[in-house]
Amino acid sequence: MSKPAKLRVVIVEPGRYARKATIENTLEAEQAVVGGMIDVIRPWPKENVCLVLNDEGKVIPLQPNRGLSEIDDVVYGTFFLCGEDGENFCSLTNEQVERYLARFREPEIICDMPDAIICFPCSPQRYRRYMEGLNIGNGLERPDHRDNPSR
Repeated sequence: MSKPAKLRVVIVEPGRYARKATIENTLEAEQAVVGGMIDVIRPWPKENVCLVLNDEGKVIPLQPNRGLSEIDDVVYGTFFLCGEDGENFCSLTNEQVERYLARFREPEIICDMPDAIICFPCSPQRYRRYMEGLNIGNGLERPDHRDNPSR
């Protein structure tokens, strides 16, 4: 099966509402969306959907974006969701676009607790105020409360 020229995806950026988009189906375009080398995870094994993220998002660290309760983890930095057709990416169906727009619609304030990750949906303005209060986004600190129990 040939590789489609463009992909219908859902893009999820830290502190912003999820949005649908069309991107070129090239490694360069995919890397541009996530801001670096890509990695692919499949939190929903029964669906043909990939979550494509920055491979170094946790290491850099990029801003925390959304919690994934399905795999008890947090995605850092911008990611996008696309379909998967064998070894190739493909467009999401209209139903998948609507499902993932709803699932990732609102930004999340993420609290990484010793035994759980707690995510609070919020507005972009509240997310920005929270991150400014933690001094996040400038590479100085990461909101991992296990490292600082006084928070």
